[in-house]
Amino acid sequence: MMNKEKIYKDLIAFHPGSYIEDIVNELNITQQEFADRLGISAKTISKIINGEDNISNDIANKLAKLTGISINTWINLQKEYDIKSMEIKDKQNEDEEKSICKLIDFGYLKRNHFVEDKKYSNEEKIVELRQVLNISDLSNLSEFNSVVSYRNTRGFSEKSIVNSNVMLELAMNEARNVTDNKYTKVKLEKILPRIRKMSLESPRIFYPEIKRLLLDCGIVLVGLPNLKNANLNGATKRFKNGSVMLLITDRNKRSDIFWFSLIHELGHIYLNDFYSDYKDDEKYLQKERKADQFAANFFIPEDLYSNFINKNEYDRESIQHFAKELKIDPSIVVGRLQRDKYIDYSEFNDLKTSYNIVRSTDV
Repeated sequence: MMNKEKIYKDLIAFHPGSYIEDIVNELNITQQEFADRLGISAKTISKIINGEDNISNDIANKLAKLTGISINTWINLQKEYDIKSMEIKDKQNEDEEKSICKLIDFGYLKRNHFVEDKKYSNEEKIVELRQVLNISDLSNLSEFNSVVSYRNTRGFSEKSIVNSNVMLELAMNEARNVTDNKYTKVKLEKILPRIRKMSLESPRIFYPEIKRLLLDCGIVLVGLPNLKNANLNGATKRFKNGSVMLLITDRNKRSDIFWFSLIHELGHIYLNDFYSDYKDDEKYLQKERKADQFAANFFIPEDLYSNFINKNEYDRESIQHFAKELKIDPSIVVGRLQRDKYIDYSEFNDLKTSYNIVRSTDV
């Protein structure tokens, strides 16, 4: 509902409905009577008086005939209100944008060459962020992007949402026009066994190869260094042309997290299980659990995992032997056992490798 008067700091906007209300009162008639005299519905005049609707050119013409106040005056009163309202909204947005901007590590954009490496005023930072992220209002960053499936391992605080969305926008900018290949499930299914074997390889070997294989399937893999407070391990997004973006970050920088996050996101794509309604927490959790299960079984089939657990032997030698049988990196076994609480999170972390992503697409 609109108000007849908008006030923000030193700015005030008066809706022209206030002047119509004064005229109705001076004539000592009801709004219904005034509407009848004007030749419009009582509902319309009520909405204008209450600031819920604008004075159209047609109504301005009728008002001019009834009151003797020129049509231009009525049109200008509406125009002045609209302009002042827009000014108030911009001022409010400007203050909100300043608050949002403070939540973002602008140095990240400079370090990773998204913006020029120089000093920026607060106002200049806001302008740069709008352009880099292709948005007109930074306050939009505080809302979930409903067309993106996230893998975020913490609760969504405002700071987390804002920075996660910054990473998503940066990734989408890199991925949106990379290929015209439409995502093809059959092709993805064919290369999954090859991807599974790559956990034993060096990142410098497996990462560009995975990018190439996925691109042929219509999936654009984008790797980004983690942005402070984003708490984002990965995300997927379908583009209009049929291609799909898969974002992976180096948050936590451990090999087991990297592989689980990568396959988790591929699970969303393979299962065609993209998320589209973050207002429904249960739907979100269901989709996340399905993608988690896909990733868990991808590297360690449930029957083999159960056999290993039944032995109740979680020493280094047993873990390494099991990983060798599965032909996967031992860190993946360690991560699974830690996540399922068979071993403590402090155990066998020396079997994990640290990965780092840089803008040149190396890991």
